[in-house]
Amino acid sequence: MLLGDYHTHTTYSRSGHGKGSVLDNARVASEKGLKELALTDHGFRHGAYGITKKAFPKFLTDVNEARSLYPDLKIFVGVEANFVSPKGDLDIPEEIADKLDIIVAGYHKFVRPTKGGMGFVLRNLITKNSRTALVKNTDAYLNALERYDIAVLSHPNSGCRIDLKAVGEQASKKGSYIELNGKRVSMTADELVMMASLGCKFLANSDAHTPDRIGEVDIWTETYKQSGLSADLVHNYNRLPQLLLNKR
Repeated sequence: MLLGDYHTHTTYSRSGHGKGSVLDNARVASEKGLKELALTDHGFRHGAYGITKKAFPKFLTDVNEARSLYPDLKIFVGVEANFVSPKGDLDIPEEIADKLDIIVAGYHKFVRPTKGGMGFVLRNLITKNSRTALVKNTDAYLNALERYDIAVLSHPNSGCRIDLKAVGEQASKKGSYIELNGKRVSMTADELVMMASLGCKFLANSDAHTPDRIGEVDIWTETYKQSGLSADLVHNYNRLPQLLLNKR
């Protein structure tokens, strides 16, 4: 049984990208028997879907209300931060960083890069299969893992090719989880086996954009079965993971 879901979106992911409120997500998570829930709307520099700095205080108010209504559900304030430069910059404003419990980090298109990051963004749109893109992307992931307390790498290798071995080694050392994403299969069974051999730990997350999808991760079932890996490596099945929480 899935006991925690650490990648979910609400209406604070703008432009109708997230369909349910904070309270909707919390209610469904509680009804489905989850013990922990992270609310991780898109990062602040996503051009279409990102949560805004202006809206963030109201988001915190909604989270506190949800916590009071569902005391048996541990709710984490989070963000699905975007990679916005080859230096590993994530789009987390300095004044908000210390208010986050958990950082999920993943690649998305249509973000506003930081200074010097336009090449990183364009490379993944135009020449994403090139050797240069692979090297630069991998450097971005390694730098981010070094600089931030990333709890989860969301849908790795989706839209942004990386050296999974190099990233897996660094994630294992840091204690960051590799995500089995409930919306897309971004790694092969053989790649999962390789990453497990490096000591990587996995989380199965829904990436829910509607409340009914909270806790739904079945898309990964067949690929994970093909890998032959033990369910014990998925740290939110039948137990709660030891998350790398954001230091305040």
